Amino acid sequence: MSNLALRVLVAAIGIPLVVGLIIVGGWWLVTFVALVSTLGAGEFYRLSRINGTSPHRWIGIATAAAIPVAFATNITVVPWMITGACLAAMIAQLRNGPDRAIASIASTALGMIYPSLFLAWLVPIRQWTVGSPNDGAWLLLTIVSGIWMCDTCAYFVGRRYGNHPLAPNISPKKTWEGAIAGLLASIVWCTAVLPPLVGWASPWLGAVFGVIIGTIGQAGDLGKSLLKRDAHVKDSSALLPGHGGILDRFDSISATAPAVYGLLVLLRSASFIP
Repeated sequence: MSNLALRVLVAAIGIPLVVGLIIVGGWWLVTFVALVSTLGAGEFYRLSRINGTSPHRWIGIATAAAIPVAFATNITVVPWMITGACLAAMIAQLRNGPDRAIASIASTALGMIYPSLFLAWLVPIRQWTVGSPNDGAWLLLTIVSGIWMCDTCAYFVGRRYGNHPLAPNISPKKTWEGAIAGLLASIVWCTAVLPPLVGWASPWLGAVFGVIIGTIGQAGDLGKSLLKRDAHVKDSSALLPGHGGILDRFDSISATAPAVYGLLVLLRSASFIP
């Protein structure tokens, strides 16, 4: 089976699952985010070990699994959790001695933050309520579908018309043509989709969503590629056939989620949205 066929097959199974979890929300979504965070942390530590670092992976994986749960119950404990995990990593490093201590402790911390803390912002977005308890679901579905539109257009336009490399030292196949097509696709999609789904959302808010997806989302994709390039691997794992691993599939949403939530809080504080 070709790589494209595998991608389509996995997407045909994964998309309804993700959409269903977003609509249902609650602890179903929190559990899913925690599972993805746990697997993503494991992949990150695999990349770190390939690169010669010895992170304290079980400390990081346990913390990565707990962070989305804390977002759903008491977000104020998250800084304390991360602080405690970093302290535990420093204590654990005492047994290993000073050799590459900075790299080991730093990679342990980043491994719990990058896959989990970034992705956990999906939980408060889903909980966002103004006029309807489903506001958060529609916000999330707009974001996720916007990322799919961005990725799809960037992929096919880049393959067909791409001539100018975007970041040849990081991701040689990505082009400026594909990136611009993905940005435009996400803007058009979110501008058209968000207002009908969320009554208080205006077209300009949809356009801003599209800009965030098309810029920060694609930057998140490049950031993940940077990690893989450093570890000299093609995919973060082979967990999702045709798509690579968890980090490969959730890179854009991990970067987009905190940016979108920050935008919503900023606009609410300025009374631009209810």
